[in-house]
Amino acid sequence: MDRASIVRTIFDEGWNAQQFDAVASALSAFQFHIGGKSQTMDITELGAIVRSWHDAFPDLRFDVHAVTSSDDVAAAHATLRGTHLGPWKGLAPTGRTIEIEHMFFFRFDGPAITDVWELLDRSLLANQLGATT
Repeated sequence: MDRASIVRTIFDEGWNAQQFDAVASALSAFQFHIGGKSQTMDITELGAIVRSWHDAFPDLRFDVHAVTSSDDVAAAHATLRGTHLGPWKGLAPTGRTIEIEHMFFFRFDGPAITDVWELLDRSLLANQLGATT
């Protein structure tokens, strides 16, 4: 599977269908970077994060608009959509929908992902949920 296909599968099968089997070997251990923070993560931890999002947003879905790759890096532009129907990060269900554009950057070492950077507008997410930032 080429790098762009791996990235698309992470969203289509992983995030959207909660099935990471097809890309498990690519996600054995990686650094996840968001908002100036980094943490080591593996497929089990990523699966738990995805489940928590789906618990709060049962219709959650990432729509991938574009993926490009070059050398050891792939980039993806995607939009996250969902309806807030369960508790999430201390916020009671609001029934509101979210629609947040994201950019992701993936660094590969061979077929394995070593780093993932996620960029999103957190204040827009908070505003769409009626929360304060």
